[in-house]
Amino acid sequence: MKHHYIPQFYLKQWEGSDQKLQVYLRRGDGLIIAKRMARKATGYEVDLYKLPGATSEREHEVEYMFMALVDDEAVRVRDGMMASILPKEQQKRFAWARFVLSLVIRNPDELKTFKADYAKHLLLPDPAFQARYAAMRQEGDPELFEDWIVKTDPTYAERQAVVTLTRLIENHSVLRLLRTMHWRIIDTSRASRRLMTSDRPVMMTNGMVHYKGHYALPISPTRLFLATTAVQFADEFCALPAGKIVREVNRMVIGQARKFVYALDDANLAEVRRGFSKLEAPSLVPDMSRSLTPKKMPLKIQG
Repeated sequence: MKHHYIPQFYLKQWEGSDQKLQVYLRRGDGLIIAKRMARKATGYEVDLYKLPGATSEREHEVEYMFMALVDDEAVRVRDGMMASILPKEQQKRFAWARFVLSLVIRNPDELKTFKADYAKHLLLPDPAFQARYAAMRQEGDPELFEDWIVKTDPTYAERQAVVTLTRLIENHSVLRLLRTMHWRIIDTSRASRRLMTSDRPVMMTNGMVHYKGHYALPISPTRLFLATTAVQFADEFCALPAGKIVREVNRMVIGQARKFVYALDDANLAEVRRGFSKLEAPSLVPDMSRSLTPKKMPLKIQG
């Protein structure tokens, strides 16, 4: 099943009259090329959020129940923003903040990192569980409880990591911060160039609680969503020439890209080739995962 970590609704604004968008992508030989592609044909990985070891009826639950809900609730907020209407209701602000946070977390690189980190912590020796396990251990069982987990259900760590990913995306302390910042929609239509986006489209400062703390996301070729800690910084940013804002945003989304950059046309090929994947993309998984210490499997040994 195709799991779109860059939702199709988000890419629609870059779609042309041919119902395709311009995609810049890196070939196997490393060359960056431009091609026209349909939204459904890009920004996905097969079985990205699949729950290994689950039944066929449940293995794609994270995609069609959780991720679909995140995207569906964000669509309506995005539509209002296209008309420069910022949401005031807390539910809508929560939905949009959650969507932006999901874009930072739900991509293949972040999920791969989190799965490895989760498995490492899950299988760390735990004296309390080891003592209980030793008292219940039967003939033929591994000596260590961690080895018993792997033997009993080899897919447990990966499956739980995918489920825990949804908890990261709904981290209430982070979402409280993101939704209570000062939000703006910047119209860049006066600029001669258009905003691009990519498979790592969220721009975010290291730390939010300082004067220039902010995060931003292009929502169309002429609209930029901006959230700031300080109102004055938002005013200063919005006062910049539209052309300068477009140049800086494009530099960031191109530099953060890992597989795809999206635009209206192929006029930016040289720029994309110069800057593709040259910048670090924002990552929240290492910091947030510390608050979600993996819990051991329930100690129930079958005879």
